[in-house]
Amino acid sequence: MTAIETRALGAEAARGASRVVVVAGGACWAVGVIQYAVAQIVAATAWTRPYSLKNNYISDLGNTACGMFHVPHGTPYYVCSPSHGVMNASFVVFGVLTIAGTLLLRRIWPAGRLARWALALWILSGLGKIIVGLVPENTHIGLHLLGALNVPLGSVGILLLSLATRRISRAVSTIGIVVAVVGLVGSFLSTAGQYAGSSLYLGLGVGGAERLASYPGSLWMLMIGIIAMCFTETWQSFRSGAGAR
Repeated sequence: MTAIETRALGAEAARGASRVVVVAGGACWAVGVIQYAVAQIVAATAWTRPYSLKNNYISDLGNTACGMFHVPHGTPYYVCSPSHGVMNASFVVFGVLTIAGTLLLRRIWPAGRLARWALALWILSGLGKIIVGLVPENTHIGLHLLGALNVPLGSVGILLLSLATRRISRAVSTIGIVVAVVGLVGSFLSTAGQYAGSSLYLGLGVGGAERLASYPGSLWMLMIGIIAMCFTETWQSFRSGAGAR
């Protein structure tokens, strides 16, 4: 076997290994989002009193006690989530898969500061999800709310990655920017409404505002996960294209 053939086989093996890593990373993100959605449905349907997408926080699904509860500056309301263990486990799994996917997918993004900062934010976001699951809202609300910062951190990370890929894939970049802006607006409304009055929820309620902050980012993760698993040429163009520095 000639040296040229050896190098060619080595390069092909490296490409194959790289694709396996990227597919695994995409699967982590896709599976993380899907199991998170399923866990919410399972936990919500277990409530004896109807769970409200508008008036209940997502974290209420992981509340480990039955009784009156309120966040700082919020109005007390009744919470009882029999399947809180399912939801809290899902938070932790989502966080672990977010971090794993971030690390496995790091090579598909353009080299540069924007992507590096974004990936750091996504790792912090994953850690925040783990904290949310390990520290339910009724056990230590301060630490739980610190973990809940995973939502705006993730939105900023999406914005930075979208800016980094704006010259490579205009469609993916545009979708990401819109998702990030919507998520950040939702985070603002969700937080501001607690301190300045429910009118700032714009009729969405506390749960609706929180979901406006959280769900777009989860859908973006699912989209990137599917791209990584199924559309090789798309993610290869992210890395080979001229990214933001």
